[in-house]
Amino acid sequence: MEFTPLGVAIVCLTALLTGMAKTGIQGLGIVLVPLAAMAMPVKASTGFLLPLMVAGDFVAVLYWRRKVVWKSLLGVLPWTALGIVGGFFAMRSLSEALFKPLLGGLILLFVALDLLGRALGLELRADRRAAVFLVGILAGAFTMMANAGGPIMTIFLLSMALPKEEYVGTTAVFFWLINLFKIPFSLSLGLITWASLRVDLFLLPLVFLGCGAGFFSVKKLPQKAFNLVAQVLAALGGLKLFF
Repeated sequence: MEFTPLGVAIVCLTALLTGMAKTGIQGLGIVLVPLAAMAMPVKASTGFLLPLMVAGDFVAVLYWRRKVVWKSLLGVLPWTALGIVGGFFAMRSLSEALFKPLLGGLILLFVALDLLGRALGLELRADRRAAVFLVGILAGAFTMMANAGGPIMTIFLLSMALPKEEYVGTTAVFFWLINLFKIPFSLSLGLITWASLRVDLFLLPLVFLGCGAGFFSVKKLPQKAFNLVAQVLAALGGLKLFF
């Protein structure tokens, strides 16, 4: 993988934000794919990000492991796995020309759903099987196709009124498990390569630095302000994918 000086700056920023998204500022996660796609092809960016996300997930799980609410995860995980399989077959059949605007549209949809949910107090009842099924399938498919299932899970978990730290810990475990599950599918699609892994290895210190910043932010900084910035950046990134 070869990058221009601007591309190097973009991937370094992406690695830093990956760590921050995994350990504290959850809303930043939706920015990662459109940001990385500014430095490389869109499909390749999903595979490039996955090892960095797994590393950030691992750090987050170690830190927040005592805050996990397992009963919030057990029902949705099987459906998420099924959604990942569906997303895999969709990615295998889509060309880059079709995938790029589709990804942009999905990101804008996620932003709209998240903002609408926050504005209207939209709730997804965790005890309803239909809601768990729908959330799992959509989160799995979209995280496979765009590493962007976060907004769906955000609305789902926030509807359970989890305390802040329990919410972060539960989200960390959820995405760690499904991102590990995604690795064989990304390898099969050729999205993770030795070249991308070498770049990922070089960027790991920035991921860990971002993790430290995320731990600080979740305790000290106002979450709503960061979520708003993340949503605006995500919307701009999604729009850019159409051009």
